[in-house]
Amino acid sequence: MKYMLDTCALSELVKSKPDAKVLQWFEASKAHELCISAMTLAELQRGVNRLPESKRRSELTLWLQKLEIGFEDRILVFDTRVVKVWAQMTVEAEEQGKSLAAFDSIIAATARTHCCRLVTRNVRDFSNAGIEALNPWL
Repeated sequence: MKYMLDTCALSELVKSKPDAKVLQWFEASKAHELCISAMTLAELQRGVNRLPESKRRSELTLWLQKLEIGFEDRILVFDTRVVKVWAQMTVEAEEQGKSLAAFDSIIAATARTHCCRLVTRNVRDFSNAGIEALNPWL
């Protein structure tokens, strides 16, 4: 089973007091089973860019650079395969009167395309996407 890490799962790792259950989940995980979406990197980079120049911003910039290097061969991109899944998934949701947030729908389509289980605290945000999600906070 491959696990795709949502933005909130990765962000938890750099909190001053990360959740113990999340840390335990990461410690029990096998690195080769973990991957991230390029959209998650975009969300993380946007968060760092919003910070004022500070020690925290510098630390997070370095962390993000290390994250990109560490996941280099496990960053799943928004390619034509994902585009087709995304288009179908969003149409299906619309036909059911449901909606998906733009970034979340791209993350969900990436997970679906690559047969990944999404690791997120925000399971409800992905409930209309037809993907399997795991909440390590519980």
